[in-house]
Amino acid sequence: MQRLIFITLTLFLIFSCSKEKKIERNLWKNGGKWDIVKYEEIVTSNWPANEKNEVNENIGIFQFEKDGSGWMIDSDGYDAQKSNFKYTNSDSELILDFYEFESTRTFDIEWEKNSLILTRSGTSTYTPNGSSIEITDHRMYRHTCEKE
Repeated sequence: MQRLIFITLTLFLIFSCSKEKKIERNLWKNGGKWDIVKYEEIVTSNWPANEKNEVNENIGIFQFEKDGSGWMIDSDGYDAQKSNFKYTNSDSELILDFYEFESTRTFDIEWEKNSLILTRSGTSTYTPNGSSIEITDHRMYRHTCEKE
């Protein structure tokens, strides 16, 4: 009877690990390398010239380390750049602190084992110099990633 209770308790502890911890572990486990298989930048605007729907495939990688650090390599087709970061996550967000550039990006995260989609978006409103028109742009950036 005690053995059954011990096995049941052990299985409960294994399977009750929080989603946040599962995501964190999956980010760095087995090498921590994630291919960015698709990158999308979508802009909707009340000024048609600003609208954009750009999709690029295989533009780079994310590398996550167990200690909460990592780096990203991305390219625009011609030039590639490497950016170091520190990261934290919850069950719904991934925060990348690009400390060398004093820049932080917060992504909504959709996660399944070995697959994740990182999305961030925002809206800005401005008035061009000498104009009476107010322009509102909504930008959405989405990285679709697969574990290597």
